[in-house]
Amino acid sequence: MPNPTLQRVLVAPLILMVLALAGVIYWSSQRSSDSAAREFSQKVVLNLVERVSQTAETHLMGARTAIAAVAPDPVYSPADGSTNTLPFSEDSADIEQRLWIATGFFPTAAEHYVFFGGADGRFIGINRRATQIELRLRPPGAAQRSIYSVAAPGKLLGLLRTDAYDPRTRPWFREAVASGHEQWSRVYVDFTTIEPVLTLSKPIYRADRSLVGVVSTDLSLTGLTRFFQSLSVSPNGIAFMVERSGAIIATSTNELPFRAGKTEPLRLLPAQSTSALLRQSYEEVMGWQRDGENLSHPVSRSFDTVQGTIQVGATYLRDPNGLEWITVVAAPRADFTSNVTGVMYQSLGIGLVAVAILTVMGYMLLQWVLRDIRKLTRAVERIDRGQPSEPLDIVRGDEIGMLAKSFREMERNLRLDALTGALNRETLLAQIRFRQRAATEFLPLQYALLFLDLDRFKPINDEYGHDTGDRALIEITARLTSSLRAHDEVARFGGDEFVVYLHDVSSDDNLQAIRSKIAALLDAPLALREDLSVSIGASIGWAIYPTDGADVDTILRVADGRMFEIKKARKQV
Repeated sequence: MPNPTLQRVLVAPLILMVLALAGVIYWSSQRSSDSAAREFSQKVVLNLVERVSQTAETHLMGARTAIAAVAPDPVYSPADGSTNTLPFSEDSADIEQRLWIATGFFPTAAEHYVFFGGADGRFIGINRRATQIELRLRPPGAAQRSIYSVAAPGKLLGLLRTDAYDPRTRPWFREAVASGHEQWSRVYVDFTTIEPVLTLSKPIYRADRSLVGVVSTDLSLTGLTRFFQSLSVSPNGIAFMVERSGAIIATSTNELPFRAGKTEPLRLLPAQSTSALLRQSYEEVMGWQRDGENLSHPVSRSFDTVQGTIQVGATYLRDPNGLEWITVVAAPRADFTSNVTGVMYQSLGIGLVAVAILTVMGYMLLQWVLRDIRKLTRAVERIDRGQPSEPLDIVRGDEIGMLAKSFREMERNLRLDALTGALNRETLLAQIRFRQRAATEFLPLQYALLFLDLDRFKPINDEYGHDTGDRALIEITARLTSSLRAHDEVARFGGDEFVVYLHDVSSDDNLQAIRSKIAALLDAPLALREDLSVSIGASIGWAIYPTDGADVDTILRVADGRMFEIKKARKQV
């Protein structure tokens, strides 16, 4: 019979060894998973902050573009250093035509409203909605404003209603006249919807400095909130935007940024929000500011609560016409770590069995467990550096496989345009900047950019509908992609604008040959339906790095400028 004393002597150290190795496995797995989750959640929150701020800036830029379409800024002439002011026609029909053009810059917006209030009391406004277009008119001296349903310029469908409205009494008019320059108004209650809005307004003057009127466009807090509520932050994450005063502009929670008051809506403050995460995140960001944190660029930190660790990111959103908002994204770190935690416990069980059988096998299993977590960590680092994406070679049916699948989906949303599958603007610029940083004296970077603006896309979109327009954009992207090499890229910059990155192209002759090839591809008819074949065409600008500029922003500006000149010349033909 085996000696019991010897068994105890042999088994006791073995048990201690197994327990010690199990503890090492547990500690290593926990440390690796915590590190990956911390870095992953930080990068995701920072990317979401940038994405939300850039999309909000697009809304603000759209408002500035609409105002400039009605009342253009003075044009500087570099030839003689003079500044020429484009004349503003005071004819009501001409103003209405400009308003139609201005609202046409926003084919994807659910609603866009551009209007003019005259110093003589007249009012002209075009309000495009998803289901109806309104023309709002008040002649000089009239007691009532009339609101018509219209189908197109000059095509009245019928009178909808009238109201007693004088633009000169409205906050946007008075504030614009008082300031004497283009600016955003304070938040006030809209005359028609009785909801908070803010308005970008620009006063217009004659040569003798007498006031013609004010041209304006609205930004609805309700509309911004709908955009925020459409965001997918994380299962329990939120995004919101506040003024420097603390009043909420928009939030992804299920509450509006205002509440009912006795006479008019009252602004919602963070302390009044029903979301504990919103209240806590706001106080945390305010603490950063009191400590002197600079939010000119996105910043992400974490803080602990009784519910767990919260990852928060924030940055300023500043508009040249007077707005200064703070964008905040917050999410519990558990939203990003639940799958990793499950894998950690599974790995511990596997490790215990493996170590009991063979120490070496336990070590191999440990490496197998950590390998894919490291892949996820490296993938996060590639996003942070702006490095082109690589296949995430993780094919598993467990929680890590689910986490990898979630990461691939999130990476696709961050890098690609949702409609066409082309790169988005931020990803293309980040990849070019990465290649510039990686270039050396012996392996210099050379590339060219083509800036494409489709010539006949908007008429197709307007006449045949957005579904047909979407099919046209998808087909155009497919044509561009199929015509390029493996290291070239196609990016959609928004609307009907595309940018093509041509790697290692430095010869103007080669560039023009590629440009001609792409122009021919886009001139070829597109079969969008069985009964519809159209030719869209494009105006294509170009620039070569480093011949035309020392950085990607300059190269992009040069290509955009050449495209604009080509488009202008083609319109004049």
